[in-house]
Amino acid sequence: MWRDDKARRVFPTVNKMNEYIIKHHNEVVGKGDLTYHLGDFTFSKNYRDIQHILEKLNGRHILILGNHDLFRPFEYTEMGFESVHTSLEIEGGFTLIHDPAVAGVLKDTDFIHGHTHGLGLRLAPNAYSVSVEMHDYYPVDLEEIVKQWLV
Repeated sequence: MWRDDKARRVFPTVNKMNEYIIKHHNEVVGKGDLTYHLGDFTFSKNYRDIQHILEKLNGRHILILGNHDLFRPFEYTEMGFESVHTSLEIEGGFTLIHDPAVAGVLKDTDFIHGHTHGLGLRLAPNAYSVSVEMHDYYPVDLEEIVKQWLV
């Protein structure tokens, strides 16, 4: 069994985890919906494996590079991502990043991030985690983030 208690991942195999994430993603994301993946899309080093996972996911996809995303940006677009970034400002004044460490320095910017796995939703007042482990492996809708931000 593959287990990572810190990140709240308990699956018999990585493939079972991927299947679970794909199922949850497709339950809430429609064919035309836009999804931002905030880094560490997969741990695979196999181009075709990554492309195959992306093909199974509903919607359109933008990647914010994480520390485990090892391919060049143009290779991710060849796999099917619409675009690839290191950070990206989106509607509502949020900046999408992978690692929230910068939130402690840029206190006037509101960040949505990945990277922290099971460490908590709000590690800084200006940062909100969308790590799948914190959301039962579902993607998080921007409206839900705004609601949580105001709590």
